[in-house]
Amino acid sequence: MRLIDPAVLKLVGISTLSLMLAACPEPVGEIEMPEPSGEVSEAERRLADAEPVQSSLPEPLVAAIAPEGQSIPDVLRCLTDRDVTLISAHRGGVEPGFPEHAIETFANTLSGGPMLLEMDVRRTADGVLVMMHDESLDRTTNGTGNISDLTFAELSAVQLVDNEGELTPYRIPSLSEVLSWARGRAFVQLDLKRTVPVEELVEAILANDALSYAMVITYEVEDALRAAAVSDEVVISIQLTDPERLETLRAAGVDPARLIGWSGVQRELNPAAWAHLLEAGIPPVAGTLWHIDGEVLESGDTSIFAAFADAGVAMIATDLHWPAYEALETRQDTVTAFRACTAQ
Repeated sequence: MRLIDPAVLKLVGISTLSLMLAACPEPVGEIEMPEPSGEVSEAERRLADAEPVQSSLPEPLVAAIAPEGQSIPDVLRCLTDRDVTLISAHRGGVEPGFPEHAIETFANTLSGGPMLLEMDVRRTADGVLVMMHDESLDRTTNGTGNISDLTFAELSAVQLVDNEGELTPYRIPSLSEVLSWARGRAFVQLDLKRTVPVEELVEAILANDALSYAMVITYEVEDALRAAAVSDEVVISIQLTDPERLETLRAAGVDPARLIGWSGVQRELNPAAWAHLLEAGIPPVAGTLWHIDGEVLESGDTSIFAAFADAGVAMIATDLHWPAYEALETRQDTVTAFRACTAQ
């Protein structure tokens, strides 16, 4: 049994997970940007006294660069061959002081070890794709209103709040800014929300020359087929626990080598589903979000992450990225394998 180190548990923060599990209701009422109250909050005073944000962000411990002619699934297959399971940091690897979907958060996560970054994409009123999970600004920023009703300039005026409720100096980045930063540094999964047509997301990946390090998350076969129609090289993550889904994609000419097999958020091990994907040469991904992550926080026992890896999962999506990473380090040398599979 591996227990979470108290220092790591403090870093993750129980309130962090609780806030990430909270429901995000659809906003109602009139869109309103915050007006200055004339009062300075404690968080704002701390920000005023803090040192300026560094102009240069920390570099990844190991850069995520797919070898020439390869992409994320190829790297995952290489890691699996070396008995290594990768961690996918949900919403970029949130920690106290590092909010969801900030480039500074992404850089902080990768500075400690190789992971993949999962993030969400929404569309502003003026058509800019930005990084944000919720439809509303209310939970994760000091602003309010719907992303789809505000321009990118308006979004740029607000600051991100971490999951402890503390104001940070960081701002909402555009997808193009993230893809520019990620080139030569990070592998990213892009989860599109309902305001973003899948074709538009794939076109953004192409426009930023990001096919080797970015992939699109889809949930329906129809969306996967629409993504593949824009580019037969784009990497697509889709739930493939139903074998008929894979056959439908194959029959439509989608190359299985470009697929990531999402098996859903799990409550327990599901090795049969993962074996089916491995036999097809598709890296299986499982989520421990919410249910298992909550149990780990309550018990302190992180051994479940190694159990998932031992059962054949190529990647684990979790909010507990550091406890999961540390738990896997007892069974694998992630850094050495990642360097080998990225030809470094």
